[in-house]
Amino acid sequence: MIKNRLIPTLALAGATSLAAMLTPVAAKAITYTVNRSWSESGNNASLVGTVDVPIGSYTINSTGTPNPFTNVNLTLTVNGTPFTLDTVVIPSGSIIGTGQFFVNATSSTLTFNANVSGNVSGLDQATVRFQNSGNPFGNRRYEIGTFRDVLTGQLVNLEGSTVSPGFSRVVASVSLPVTFGTAQTAQQVPEPASLFGLGVLGTLGVGSTLKRKLKPSKSAEKETTKVS
Repeated sequence: MIKNRLIPTLALAGATSLAAMLTPVAAKAITYTVNRSWSESGNNASLVGTVDVPIGSYTINSTGTPNPFTNVNLTLTVNGTPFTLDTVVIPSGSIIGTGQFFVNATSSTLTFNANVSGNVSGLDQATVRFQNSGNPFGNRRYEIGTFRDVLTGQLVNLEGSTVSPGFSRVVASVSLPVTFGTAQTAQQVPEPASLFGLGVLGTLGVGSTLKRKLKPSKSAEKETTKVS
């Protein structure tokens, strides 16, 4: 009778381990450190701080979705004056036509890239904007991405800032793809094979424990023999 009860117990243990391995785990947002600087015609700008993005690859399209940034804490400094940027927006006109903006977040780096393969009256572009939420008109912002020069038709990769008062602008070329940030602490994700091994070991461990409980001790065997 005891052995019969063991079979469903072991099966349950194995099923529980397997279910744990197959249950999807919500992606955890990684904090990336940003430290960028650029200049134009004697004007200097820098962008430092952190952004949080869950591990994964994202393609932002003309509808502005998805927006994978869960937290933004950046300081944009233009000619010595600091400005706080605390949100990411994809406003109308930021991604036009066939434009696509790519965000690739790994356990170590945050990479940006963009693609504009079509041509809509020479206005195609794909950019994202980091902005101050207290300035809905975007007069304190940083943008990065790909633009199409309306005069030459050539694609240009740029990053730059526009800040008030005076709407000072500092824009410079950037090579895409670009490593926009690095993870503060690298995240290690267990490999599926490792998870499977842990599940098997857990099941075997349960089986071994029950087997030991079932096996009568030598003294018990002797007592049984005497009684017989």
